[in-house]
Amino acid sequence: MNVIEKPMTEYLFSLYGTPMRYTTASPLLAAPVNELLRHFRRDSLEESGSLTLCFRAVQERADIPLTISSSARQLSAGTGAAVGDRPETGLPHEVIQDGRRLIADFHDAGVLVIDSVEGRADGYLIKPETLHPNLIEYLFHLGLIELLRRRGLYTIHATALEKHGRGVLISGNSGRGKTTSFISLLRSGYRYLSDDHPLIRDAGTHVEVLPFPIKINVTEATIAFFPELRNAPDHVLHPGSPKRSFHAEDLYLTSVGDCCQPAMVLFPHIVDAPHSHLELLPKSRALEVLLPQALLVYDPEVARREFQVLARLVQQVDCYRLHFGRDILDLPKLITPLLEQKRG
Repeated sequence: MNVIEKPMTEYLFSLYGTPMRYTTASPLLAAPVNELLRHFRRDSLEESGSLTLCFRAVQERADIPLTISSSARQLSAGTGAAVGDRPETGLPHEVIQDGRRLIADFHDAGVLVIDSVEGRADGYLIKPETLHPNLIEYLFHLGLIELLRRRGLYTIHATALEKHGRGVLISGNSGRGKTTSFISLLRSGYRYLSDDHPLIRDAGTHVEVLPFPIKINVTEATIAFFPELRNAPDHVLHPGSPKRSFHAEDLYLTSVGDCCQPAMVLFPHIVDAPHSHLELLPKSRALEVLLPQALLVYDPEVARREFQVLARLVQQVDCYRLHFGRDILDLPKLITPLLEQKRG
């Protein structure tokens, strides 16, 4: 076995009362994770019951120390279709249940082994120097979310903002105007919660949305709508393919928002019209559209609890289909008055 044996470095984080330890010997596997969780870094952890994630670099498939029992069963498989807004993370994969272990096999990229009882995830990535940093981030995020959901923290594929303590979620697949509408609100004074996967949890009397601030990924088409993006230097709007990226605080006079009650969920789609308008969605239809934006859940009991949280979320907010026209910079004039009514 040729697992690269180097001194392991431990990085400490805390996510809303859930402590987490990440260990790796590879700087290539450390950098994307520290970027993803930079707002959650800690110098020490006092909380007990830490989650543990450990990623190792290996040189070939045979170096992965994995045995699968004869009683294991396949839960799902995929051919490598794009995941959400990140086509570079689409991978052929197979998910296997082996006792209490959940094994996500990404073939030539590596393997992720999750033990939810122990609160631990081990990743073995093959030749990480050949992997895109976004892919490393994506695989780590899969393991993290699988562990967090057993602590009552869930995520959905959405952008999220906050204004005066009220949250706005904008959900949908790539190409529907999700990020463009998000930036239109962000530049008008809304506070940033997340560009891709905010956390949500049941707070007892209501569901709350929690900031998960990460870099904001934008296409050239989105950049073209906003002068501050078109004119941003490379050290602010970082080059990339197929998307460029920036941190909200580097470009806008904004700050990371607070944990808040969501008041509105928008499902945008682009229309060829001069003005945008909203169509109120029935709660049942909104839940039907929202459910596919949650990550796949393999444990039936966890799936039941997560469904209940999403159903409660839909019940407490107003849900709209946003017919997103050509008045992109004027979107706050449509959304903010409704949000102020909810605040009142």
